[in-house]
Amino acid sequence: MTDDLTIYKQIYPVQCAKLAELGYRSVINIRPDDEHVTQPSSEHLAAASARANLTYHYLPFDDERLSRATIEQFAAFYRAAPKPVLLFCGTGTRAKLLYQSALMQGLL
Repeated sequence: MTDDLTIYKQIYPVQCAKLAELGYRSVINIRPDDEHVTQPSSEHLAAASARANLTYHYLPFDDERLSRATIEQFAAFYRAAPKPVLLFCGTGTRAKLLYQSALMQGLL
């Protein structure tokens, strides 16, 4: 999306070290735990991110729960996070919606 932000699909703990090698400094996970049986938990992603020296934020939401408060919290996480940031959900669709919503509301 920008030099400071990449929107992506589900990542896995084993990918965190590679993300750090690629230059990412932060991860924002917006996918609720237990959405799919094969997805890793936020707890496991947070631990793998810490081992890779990545800042990790968890802001779970689904399409029905996208609120002004969620958009504002994302914007706060994004502004505070070391750049570049990887923002992800299951397919990337919600992540794109969240980012665009924050842009349109003038929060980024």
